[in-house]
Amino acid sequence: MTISDQTYRFYNQSTGYLERLEGAGWRPEYGAVLGSLKRYQLSRGGAALDYGCGVGDLTAILARTGYQAVGADISLPFVQSAQARHPHLPFVALDAGPMTPFARDQFWAITAVNTIEHVATPAQTLRELHRVLAPGGLLVMTFPNLLSPLRPLKRFVARRRRARYGPESGDSAGQALALLARNTASLLDSRLNQQARFRSRQPDFENAERYRLLGYGADYDAVWLCNPLDIVNHLRALGMHILDLRGIPGAAERSAFINHLRRALPASISSPILLAARKTY
Repeated sequence: MTISDQTYRFYNQSTGYLERLEGAGWRPEYGAVLGSLKRYQLSRGGAALDYGCGVGDLTAILARTGYQAVGADISLPFVQSAQARHPHLPFVALDAGPMTPFARDQFWAITAVNTIEHVATPAQTLRELHRVLAPGGLLVMTFPNLLSPLRPLKRFVARRRRARYGPESGDSAGQALALLARNTASLLDSRLNQQARFRSRQPDFENAERYRLLGYGADYDAVWLCNPLDIVNHLRALGMHILDLRGIPGAAERSAFINHLRRALPASISSPILLAARKTY
């Protein structure tokens, strides 16, 4: 995956980020991904790539469910931690570019949990994942929707005043309104033109710890305005068939009502998102 120098340094030198991954345990995204694999996979097992594997917890879960699982990540400290935690599994440290060392049509399943938003070249990365996925195989991803209009609307409906309202929410009412207008226009453009734009954004590592303490997850480190319409448009252009696209519960969300609402809303509005797509024969 291609990433900026700033992002590369953060993932390879931030011990706090690594410690949080190591202590995260089960995440709701894992359940959503495993449910899609069970629902849409034509047969159990086969080779599976956990792309952006972090410390390898999902890789290990895939192996326990019968897959010949391989984990891969851009961060060498993550890969080293994964190897120490799961020494019976193979893990690969990726180069900075979008290409991987894997063969064409190698994997029957590819998972990517909260990874694509960190990639500076999402079009090339999705093309590479398509290359190494076998015909008939599944790509299952989770990611935030940074163009969701609900993000800037937090600025007006939050029950208590906060120092910050989360990534892409705005720090003032004026900023929130500007973001709301931008998001609405971007979503309409993607839907009407059915073309992926992959608009870049500046990651905010300075406020990373504050976002974490406020329960906003890790969207601050996204390097483009990740959203489901761009990803769907590009995957369809590659010839992939979209099987599932929907909002799922957020790991940082404590409200059962909000998590239920995420499932009910259209994917273009909700966040985070689950996407499952099959590579056509």
